[in-house]
Amino acid sequence: MGGPRPAETAVAGGPGRVHLLERPDLLRARLKAVPAAPGVYLFRDEQGQVAYVGKSANLRDRLRSYFAAPRSHPARIGKLVASAVDFEVVATGTEQEALILENTLIKRHRPRFNVRLRDDKNYLYVRIPQALVGTGAPETPAERLAAYPRPEFSRRIRADGARYFGPYTDSGALRRSVRELRAAVPFRGCPDAIFRRRRICLDFHLGICAGPCEGRISPLAHRELLEQAAEFLEGRTGAVRAELERSMGEASAQLDFERAAALRDRVRAVDRLTSEQATVPRTGGAVDVVGMATQGGSGMAAVLLVREGRVQAAERYPLDGLGDVEPAEALSSFVAQHYAASPSVPARVVLPFAVPEERLLQEYLEGRRGGPVRLLVPQRGHLVAISQLARQTAEAALEQSRVSQDFDPARAAAVLAELADLLGMSGPPRRIECYDISNTMGEQSVGSMVVFEEARPKPADYRIFGIKDVEGPNDFASMEEVIGRRFRHLAAAGEESLGRRPDLVIVDGGEGQLAAAHRALTALGLESIPHFGLAKRFEELHKVGGGEPVHLARGSASLFLVQRVRDEAHRFAITRHRARRQRAGLRSRLDEVRGLGPKRKRALLSRFGSLQGIKEASLEELIAVPGITRPVAAALKEIL
Repeated sequence: MGGPRPAETAVAGGPGRVHLLERPDLLRARLKAVPAAPGVYLFRDEQGQVAYVGKSANLRDRLRSYFAAPRSHPARIGKLVASAVDFEVVATGTEQEALILENTLIKRHRPRFNVRLRDDKNYLYVRIPQALVGTGAPETPAERLAAYPRPEFSRRIRADGARYFGPYTDSGALRRSVRELRAAVPFRGCPDAIFRRRRICLDFHLGICAGPCEGRISPLAHRELLEQAAEFLEGRTGAVRAELERSMGEASAQLDFERAAALRDRVRAVDRLTSEQATVPRTGGAVDVVGMATQGGSGMAAVLLVREGRVQAAERYPLDGLGDVEPAEALSSFVAQHYAASPSVPARVVLPFAVPEERLLQEYLEGRRGGPVRLLVPQRGHLVAISQLARQTAEAALEQSRVSQDFDPARAAAVLAELADLLGMSGPPRRIECYDISNTMGEQSVGSMVVFEEARPKPADYRIFGIKDVEGPNDFASMEEVIGRRFRHLAAAGEESLGRRPDLVIVDGGEGQLAAAHRALTALGLESIPHFGLAKRFEELHKVGGGEPVHLARGSASLFLVQRVRDEAHRFAITRHRARRQRAGLRSRLDEVRGLGPKRKRALLSRFGSLQGIKEASLEELIAVPGITRPVAAALKEIL
């Protein structure tokens, strides 16, 4: 398997890359492949630099809005769209996570189309300074301020030795949380000017300050309060609570009931804050979350860098040479190669599934890190949700890569030439048609026809055939009927799909289905059209007249193309068969209701959407539908 490399979702290279607006067919296909989920998107310019970073609750809709009517955009957005040659997407769990990630990526890439307004503000951090505790009591104002520092809010991180927590998006909620935190951990919160007055203020009487201004707490004890605040912000509330309970027990044993009561109130404050934060996922520390997606011979890995519970970045790596490699082996190989080139290894790496020789891989990573490393495969909890985001990011990147490959003329020509050579064809099969049959014990049988042109799907030419002349579950006869009906339209004028002659016909099935298709083509004098049967068991192409089937190399681009064509025909057939079966079941149930004609059926379906919706509706809701009387509604409830 080839090593990881940065993902590219457009034609490789620097200057000269094709602009998105110049390839509307590619653009439409890529936009369709974008997930309709919250996340962040990045536009890249001709030099491959990030030109713009944005966020959206629905990535697909937001990206479509850029290209739907580019001339109607403001000048800045118009220039952005005109200069974009590529885009990338990163899935997130919520819009708030997308907001944080957007800000992080803007700071990292400094895109030229991201305008920072004068009143633009960064997100808040909580800054806890390092307390300087000497051997003696602090005397000068500077010594006292150094011994009793107060946590504060900051909009940037400085290299000043202090600890920073965040970023936080809602400044109001953060300030309220810190005030509530002081009820559990009463550190100093007053400004330096007030602290210099050396007399207690209202905060002390409210129980949210320990009174360092009057020396009612030692510098060492106040530093312990800051440590507890830091632990709380890191999510280690259990340690804080345990320490408070221990101190409360000591106070009770010493009959210091006033102090024990104060500590009890602080324990209750911790419990209150913990219950309010229980639904917030916390990973703590540095965690890398790996996701992987494979399709045919292609693969994509994604690594989400999670720091203090926030996704800081997302990297994508296409995987080459997968072939017959099992996903677990491919994942293990990727992780080893990725961290061999990485400057840092986190203490925890979340994987989507177990890998072979896990202990060996773990020891390798520990050697790279110089400390312990845990490989986690989460089964429940918030890590499962983050792992799913990594998988979705990998799947989105793989789909974008696949769509881009579909629209790469050089790659398509090479794949089609390879397939033509293997099948003994005189020229590349630029138009491929594939057929499949779907039914349930012979009921509601349908035949599907899907079309691939230049090695990519052409959904506008798909067709579905309801089986008319075959009774019972007879796939061979059904295939013969479908092929015969389709090719009788071959020379029909004005039929863009059925009127075109394919270069290659593939039927889903083995020798029996192929023989049925051959009979239908021969009856129409079209047996010269190359046609093969694809048997799923061994993924081999059967030829007319028998003989040794054509075996396509495992992991080859030609096999992947043939499998995609067959799988698409199967999907299309099953989808349409299920729809017919549901409609038939709906009609049969509603036909039992006296007084329910076609017009009233349409009204019910328009109002409730499905048979299940009608079934779940109350009697009064049914009567509210125009034309539905109480007796009809009662009959509906009884039958359904």
